Amino acid sequence: MGECGAAVREFAGEFETHLTVAAGSVAGDEDRIRRWAERHRVKYTRIVLDRGAVPDQPMLTVRGQGALSAQRAAASVWVERLGAEGFVVARVKIEATPWNADVPRTAAEARALPPGCYFEHHVKLALADDTEVATVRALAERHEAHVSRNARRELGATDRAGGQRGGAGGDGPDGRPARGHERFVTQRCRDVGRPEARRRLDALLDALATAEFKAVEVEEEFVVHDDRPQLDAGWIRERTRIGTAPLGERRTDVRADEPADAR
Repeated sequence: MGECGAAVREFAGEFETHLTVAAGSVAGDEDRIRRWAERHRVKYTRIVLDRGAVPDQPMLTVRGQGALSAQRAAASVWVERLGAEGFVVARVKIEATPWNADVPRTAAEARALPPGCYFEHHVKLALADDTEVATVRALAERHEAHVSRNARRELGATDRAGGQRGGAGGDGPDGRPARGHERFVTQRCRDVGRPEARRRLDALLDALATAEFKAVEVEEEFVVHDDRPQLDAGWIRERTRIGTAPLGERRTDVRADEPADAR
């Protein structure tokens, strides 16, 4: 899938570059990469996918501004630095804010880009137990969304209090267990403009709210470069405009439920 039209579009604005490190590089000594991240002032998280061939995905995040070409060059420098310390980078993924230049507003504009471009939404939830996790998983899949967690994140009282049904510590004010399981729901929207992507995100948020799951945090991004989407194989299986297709397969059909003005 690779880059998203970098030769002709720079998507000028704000970016986040995610460097996924091969889990074997940190096995048995996660503190070493944590210290490396602190020393270089970059964010370290350890993402665990709900399922898939490569569920354990340690990740470093670097923020930047400017043009995509500059972010790609900077990413190469980070890859070299990590390699010099014995950390193997398995994936480089660059995301633009949805208000950056060149981010598509219509389906026609989106389809003019290579298939490596897509909107991605992250919804953070605080859940009480595995039963709620399973409920969210089933609900998310109806909106082409999938569940993951941060292995290094443990919810404190403040986070649990953000849950609609749970309180800080022990049981919530309504007698239900306090929410101590943080999960992220990731939704991807391809071949659509930002208004349609936002509509799909709102539909997901509405469905979660109807089921009494309140979003703690919501992020909207537009992926402009991904050199190894196969890392998510078995986790994400995205719907085509009719039916389903494996990750990375370009869709050429027309989805019946897509608004006519978005085509």
